[in-house]
Amino acid sequence: MTVMKYVLALLIGGLLTSTGFAQTQVQNENEIAGKSMFIQGLEAFENEEFDRAEQLLLEAKDYLSGSSGVDYALADVYYSMDNLPNAALYGKLAVDGEPQNKWYRLKLAQIYRRAGQNDATLRELNTLLDMYPDDFDALYMLADTYKDYGEFVRSNQILDDILKLRGGDISVLLMKFRNYEALSAPDSAIAQLEEMRELDPDNLEMLNLLGQYYANYGNENEAKEILSNALERNARDPQSLINLASLYLDEQKWDSAGTFLSNFVSDPLIQPEQKMNIARFLYSRSQQNPQNIQLRIETEGVLDAFTETDQDYGPAFSLSGEFYAQMEQPERALELLEKANQLLPEDEIAWRQRLQLLLSQQNYEQVIEVGKQAHGSVPEDAFIQFFVGSAYMLSDQNEAAEEWLENATRAPARRPFKSIIYSTLGDVRGNLGKHEQSDEAYELALRYDAENDNAMNNYAYNLSVRGEDLERAKELALKAIEVAPENAAYLDTVGWVYFKLEDYERARRYIKASIDTGGASAEVYEHLGDVYEKLGNMDEARKWWEQALENDPERIHLKEKIDG
Repeated sequence: MTVMKYVLALLIGGLLTSTGFAQTQVQNENEIAGKSMFIQGLEAFENEEFDRAEQLLLEAKDYLSGSSGVDYALADVYYSMDNLPNAALYGKLAVDGEPQNKWYRLKLAQIYRRAGQNDATLRELNTLLDMYPDDFDALYMLADTYKDYGEFVRSNQILDDILKLRGGDISVLLMKFRNYEALSAPDSAIAQLEEMRELDPDNLEMLNLLGQYYANYGNENEAKEILSNALERNARDPQSLINLASLYLDEQKWDSAGTFLSNFVSDPLIQPEQKMNIARFLYSRSQQNPQNIQLRIETEGVLDAFTETDQDYGPAFSLSGEFYAQMEQPERALELLEKANQLLPEDEIAWRQRLQLLLSQQNYEQVIEVGKQAHGSVPEDAFIQFFVGSAYMLSDQNEAAEEWLENATRAPARRPFKSIIYSTLGDVRGNLGKHEQSDEAYELALRYDAENDNAMNNYAYNLSVRGEDLERAKELALKAIEVAPENAAYLDTVGWVYFKLEDYERARRYIKASIDTGGASAEVYEHLGDVYEKLGNMDEARKWWEQALENDPERIHLKEKIDG
C-alpha cells in the first residue's frame, strides 16, 4: 500500500467513525455525497490539483460537518498552497475534534512552524509529548524545530533522548552533526559522522562527507584513508574520486590526481554522464589556476582520454573544445567542436564557440558557411546570427550583414548583448549610407545598454564624419573615453569631433594621445596631418601624412596631399 493510499484509508476510516456510519448499511444522500467529494478531494490533492482539492473538500465539509478528517485534509491542502492562516484554522479544528490524534497535532505544529509562530509550535509538540512521551516523530520534530530556532544545544539534548530510546539512527546522528557544525565543534561533529560510519559502513555518501570533513580540518591522511575505503567499496564512485583527487591537487601532486582521473574516464564500463562530472571538476580546477602548466597537462590528458573512450558522447567534445580554446590551441579546439556539432547539433554553445574561434582567426568565409549550418539546427539563436552578420560585415558584404543582424535583433537575448547587436547593425547601416536608420540602431543600442562604449564611439564618429549633430557626437565620444581612456580609436574620435567643431588645438591633443598609445591606425596618422594643416604647420602635416601612407600604402590619395 502506498503512503498516500495508507493516509487515504486512515482518513476515510476516521471520517466514517466520526460521522457514525462506518458500520451502518443505510447512508443518507448527504453522507454519500460528502464521502464521494472527500475521496475526490484527496485524489485531487495527491495529483497536486490544489484549487480543485480545496473546492471539493469544502463541499464535503458542508455535507459532513464535524469531520476531523476533512479538516485535516483541508489543512494539508492549504499548507501545500502556502495559505498558512487557513491551514492553521483547519488544523486547529482537526485537533479540537480529535485531541489524541498524533498526526493532526503534528500537522498543526508543522503549520505553526512554517508561519514562524515559535511558541505555538513548541506548545503543540510538548502537548503531544505529554500524551506520547516516547514518540519518535514528535521528538524529532521538536529537535528539528529547536535547530531552526538556533537552539542547537537544546536540540542535541532531545536527539540524545531519541538515541537512548531507539539506539543508533542515521537521521538523528546527521542532525546532531549539523548542530555541532553550527556550534563550531568539529571534534564532536566528526564523532557523529564516525558513529554513522559504524552504523552504515557501506554508505558512500557518509564516507565522502566524513572524508571531506577530515580534509577541511587538516587531517589529510585520515581523509585519504576514508576516501580510499569508499573507492574500495565502489571503485567507480565519481564523488569519492573527485574528493580524493582534490586532496592530491591541494598537495600539488598533479600526476597522482591525473592518473586517478584518467583511469576513471578511460573505463568503458562507466557511464559517460559520470565521467562528465570528473571532467568538469578538473577543468574547473584548471580554470582557477591557468598558469599551472602541470595541472593543464593533466587536464589535457583526462579530456583526451574521455573523448577517445567515448567517441559518441557529444558533451565530452564540447567541454574539451572549450578547454583547448581557453588554452589558446584553436586548431585542436575547432577539431573537437566540429565533432561536437556533428554529435549534438542542437547544442548552441558549441556552435557559438566554434564560430567565435573562426571569427577570431578572420576566417570569415568559413564563419558564414558554418554559421548557416548552425542556423539550420538552432534557428532562433541571436549569437549565431550575430556571428554570421559580423562575418559578412567584415568581408564587406554589408547587405547580407544587415539582413542577418536584423534577424538577430528579433531573437531572444539579454539586454547587453542586444545592445551589441544593434551597435553592429548601426555600423553596417552606416557603411550602406543609411544614416537615419544607422542612428536609430545606435540609439537602440544605448537604450539597451547605456554603458556600451563601443556604440557611443562609433555613433559619435559617424556623426562627426557627416558633420551632423556635433554636440551630441562630442557628448558620446567623451563618455566613451571615460569608460576606456586608453583606447586609441576612442581618443581619435574625440579629436575628430573637435576637428569638425574647428577646435583644432584640442583635436591635436586628443589625436596625438591616440597615437601615443601605440595602437593607432593609419587613419589616425592622417587625421593628425589634417589637424596640422588647419593649424598652418604644413611640415608637420606632411610628416604625419607620410607616416600614414607608409603604414597603409593603399591610401594613395595622401600622395596628392603630400605633394601639394
